[in-house]
Amino acid sequence: MSQGLTSLVFMDTETATLRGAPFLLELGAVRVVDGDALETFQELVLPPVPIDPDATLVHGIDEAQVRQADFAPAVIERFNEFVGDDWMVAHNAPFDARVLGFECARGGLAPPPGPFLDTLPLAKQHLPEAPDHKLQTLCQHLEFESGRHHRALDDAVWCWRVFQACAEDAEDHDEAWTQTKLLGRVPVTVAGHMPRPPRLSARLRGIERALAESEEVNLHYTSANGAGSTLPVLPRFLFERKKKGYLEAECLRSGLLKTYLLERIKRVSPALT
Repeated sequence: MSQGLTSLVFMDTETATLRGAPFLLELGAVRVVDGDALETFQELVLPPVPIDPDATLVHGIDEAQVRQADFAPAVIERFNEFVGDDWMVAHNAPFDARVLGFECARGGLAPPPGPFLDTLPLAKQHLPEAPDHKLQTLCQHLEFESGRHHRALDDAVWCWRVFQACAEDAEDHDEAWTQTKLLGRVPVTVAGHMPRPPRLSARLRGIERALAESEEVNLHYTSANGAGSTLPVLPRFLFERKKKGYLEAECLRSGLLKTYLLERIKRVSPALT
């Protein structure tokens, strides 16, 4: 193990959706100091969108389980306090960094300052004989005892176990784990995975004003089939994803948070009062 990394927070996230921008649903972590698990963090999150049934098939979390949970900003603030200055570790760390990055951007929160260690490239290097390098496959390959998967705290613990196996292989081969080697050439951070705001054309500047003033507006919107409609919304969040701009806004007709593609918004007008 690299000198100076005696305390690490192994973590995992579960999400309410499987496609599009992520919405945090569960956050779990275990703090490991000098090889011993000292404390854990586990909280469900009440998402602003319905839980995708396909996501429930993966992790088993449904609407009834999260009704009394807090929204993401409160949970992430408590998680940031739990992490402190420690480095985080996750399996496929860019995914979890992106989940936290989106929620920090939505909530106007400062991201956890430290970088992530990613056990996925470590496993590919030290466990090349595994059938694949998904977390559950690695647990089976390493013949860990059977247990629950795809829940945040459970997967955080499995991540720790895989990390230990990789560390043991490195020790067997007299390989030194430097911080540079563990982090890679481009360290994964939550800040680096926060979505950028899109550039708005003049016809859409009203969205920025509505966001700043928490004002309702009408979107004159063209759907995928070419049909036009006027949609009363309360804008919540602007972001760019895969070079396209999006608006998350509360639909005032349904009360649901929906995502709108900016290029389909023809103009923005004040909401009728």
